[in-house]
Amino acid sequence: MEEMKRMVDNYEVYQAISIGKVEVLLGIDESNAERPYMVCYCTRNNSLGVEQFYAIAASADYLETMNDFISRVQWELEDLKEERASVMVPLTTLTQAECQPIREDMRIDNQVVVIRPERLRPEYRTAVNQLVLALSGFGTSAYSRGRAVYVLNLYTGEESRWNREDFIGLIKPEHMPAWAQEKLEQHQAATQQKQKLRDDAR
Repeated sequence: MEEMKRMVDNYEVYQAISIGKVEVLLGIDESNAERPYMVCYCTRNNSLGVEQFYAIAASADYLETMNDFISRVQWELEDLKEERASVMVPLTTLTQAECQPIREDMRIDNQVVVIRPERLRPEYRTAVNQLVLALSGFGTSAYSRGRAVYVLNLYTGEESRWNREDFIGLIKPEHMPAWAQEKLEQHQAATQQKQKLRDDAR
């Protein structure tokens, strides 16, 4: 069976490099006499994981397009270096040894779970990206057919969607980093304060 070609509009993806939160693509459209070469960014930063393309630039010059492609990869690499340098906590990777397995009969909402390293890009396989608080979704329930779990990253405060099988397990209390415990307590205090304000307003 012929493999499906990856396309961006009429351009077939010829080169693709995933780095940081984006993917840099170089495409070719042999039928386009004026601008057969294209470079763009691709991201899946949405709840459905749908590909979104932006900053599209087309050209008649292959070398010009390749230079743009390489420059964009280099820019993302420099951003990653700056991002990593700004992290003030240990950049360790959490493994099965630091986790309690998640059984099918367990609810995991309001629990701190650990994303499997292999489900993250290599540059993000650190505790600051792995430790998340499970908020909601069918995947938080026991024996649920639904697998979606909506989480809060303890370090960045960003929310995202994962599947239940993307987690190694629950972080063991003795392996919870001090910074993560502090962030968790801050989130819990803020949540309690919001609930109190809602109750007072009734």
